[in-house]
Amino acid sequence: MRHLNALSPTILTFLVLSMLLLPVHAAGEDEPQRQSSGLFTLNRFDAYLEFEADGDYRQVDYTARTGYPRDRRQRNRQYGFQEAVGFTFDGSFISPDVVSYSADLSFALTQDRYKESLEASSQSDYDNGYLIQYDLRFDFFRGEKISGSVYGLRQDNRINRLFQPTLDERRTGFGTSWTYADDELPMELSYDYLRTDRDGNRDDRDDELYTEHVLHYGLSWILDDHHRVKFSYEHADTKQEFQGTSGEFETDRDLFVLDHQLEFGDDYEHLFQTLVHWQEETGDFARDLAEIGPQLILRHSDALQTAYKYQFNRERYEGLDIQTHRADFQLTHQIHSNLTTTLDVFGLYEDIEKDVDTTQYGASVDWQYNRRNRWGHLYANLALAYDTERVRGDDGRRLVLDEAHTFQDPLDVILRNRNVVFTSILVTDTTNRRLFQRGRDYVVYQQGNVTRITRVRSGNIPDGETILVDYQYRTPADGTLDTIRVDFSLEQRFNNGLTPYYRFAYRNQEDDDITLGFPRRTDRTDHHRLGVTYEAGRFTLGAEYEIFDDTIEPYDAFHLDGLLHIIQKRDHMLDGSAHLSRFFFEGGVDDRNVTLIDVELDHNWQLTESLSTVERLAYRYQNDSIDGITHSWDARIGFECIVGDLTSELTLEYDRLDLSGSEEEDYGVYFKIRRDIRDVFALR
Repeated sequence: MRHLNALSPTILTFLVLSMLLLPVHAAGEDEPQRQSSGLFTLNRFDAYLEFEADGDYRQVDYTARTGYPRDRRQRNRQYGFQEAVGFTFDGSFISPDVVSYSADLSFALTQDRYKESLEASSQSDYDNGYLIQYDLRFDFFRGEKISGSVYGLRQDNRINRLFQPTLDERRTGFGTSWTYADDELPMELSYDYLRTDRDGNRDDRDDELYTEHVLHYGLSWILDDHHRVKFSYEHADTKQEFQGTSGEFETDRDLFVLDHQLEFGDDYEHLFQTLVHWQEETGDFARDLAEIGPQLILRHSDALQTAYKYQFNRERYEGLDIQTHRADFQLTHQIHSNLTTTLDVFGLYEDIEKDVDTTQYGASVDWQYNRRNRWGHLYANLALAYDTERVRGDDGRRLVLDEAHTFQDPLDVILRNRNVVFTSILVTDTTNRRLFQRGRDYVVYQQGNVTRITRVRSGNIPDGETILVDYQYRTPADGTLDTIRVDFSLEQRFNNGLTPYYRFAYRNQEDDDITLGFPRRTDRTDHHRLGVTYEAGRFTLGAEYEIFDDTIEPYDAFHLDGLLHIIQKRDHMLDGSAHLSRFFFEGGVDDRNVTLIDVELDHNWQLTESLSTVERLAYRYQNDSIDGITHSWDARIGFECIVGDLTSELTLEYDRLDLSGSEEEDYGVYFKIRRDIRDVFALR
């Protein structure tokens, strides 16, 4: 960033604030001015002046575990100023149907200061420079046979995270897209580039970078209203610097997709569809994939439908070459609008080259029933499933990609397969753009042949976050696994707002030799949930008793929930919610009790026509008989004032996390004032 030594932050701030408060006379908003010069038309040209200031202070107190144990304190301070001038305009060249444009541009001067202190040592840094933000778009030949657009953007955003400091995000991108409109052969072509930088606390370990180039081409061949073929090709080049790592990961991908659809029958009620995917990747985490999936759907009547499906997959990843064949027969039958029956029978064969072969087959049936009665509405569901799996071959490895799990404190995540290769585990967010770090964000435990993942409360995975896990697991040389599943739910929604319910889930797996270590999450799971909710007027109450009888981590628990709309007005709203859970773990990994309390308040108030506020307060109390007590606070107060064309915003944030052995506090202040100058050419 270019340094500007001639202008000090104090002078820049004074100049911008003075200009913000100058009186401005503009044309009335009800009479927009159109500026035209030959072939050029300017429909709107507005300007604005903007000043932003932010500050952040973080303090961490902890006990050093290396060497001689001692208490340590680390402080991080950051503050910055930004003065900006911007323009918002739109118009056209020649005519709106030929070239139309819109733009939001701003030029800003920035001044930033950083300081970190650790015991007797400290270091500081500063950065002065300029920043250009823009959001531009040009549209060509609207409504014509060939039309297109070009865009470019540069945006700064703030992402608020529960019980964690706010995340700064900067997005830069550009691209173009074109379409060829034709009744028989429409086409589309596009190119997009996007770069995303994220920084949580001015610490290199928390930096993230993601860049992606994507070229896409699509073609549709419409033979008639009931017969069409779609083809698409995509080339993508991605580069990622994950949080907590110093290296880069690059991947190039070529993806071809072919989709054929044919509707036939007297009323075109039947469908034959074939979907083909072919993907080639090079670089880090490269994955090659080929898929062919034809399916035939026959609608015999309004109440009966059958489907016949076949799926072939070939996947290459991390030295594994896997081929899978699967066939399904499905039947769906509906009696009136009350009872729906779904039957599925399948068979699967999987071959891992120079490794193991797997044969699996099974069936499932599902009944869904709902009926209105004199008291309200009754809902019921029963699902039964059975499958058997036979493995033969060498004692090799199998691969799992993007296995999804959601953290719900105080429960751990348990991987579905056993005998997991510890070093092969990778944990990312749901976008696969953020790699969480073992030991810092999560901890992996192996209990016999079962693998558990525990969230580190001071890490970067919040409670309630969904993660994706890649890993390999070892398979036995020979064996058979039988699985039985039963799911049942029943609830009655009474007209007075009362809803009692019962939910039951049963899983049982048996093999011919328990020492084989088959890929399964548990030997047996018996899960019961009995509860009731009541909703009336401004409040909702809920209570549930839970029995989770499991061979790995059994527990009993009860939960209480409440939501109250304290104030419900057009200009004033206040909501309060609370959640209490009590867990009793017995007979599993740990013999412990956990109490979890969450309280949250959300407040919005339009004090006057020009002044409004937004407040949010979240508090968590967690008492674990083994891990100790945790207190977490997340508070945010925001003010917005709009007087004519002058807008000012002030946001105060506070985060605190108290753990056994460490305390972390974070204070943030964000201020922005903006003066809009409407219709610049109408100024007098």
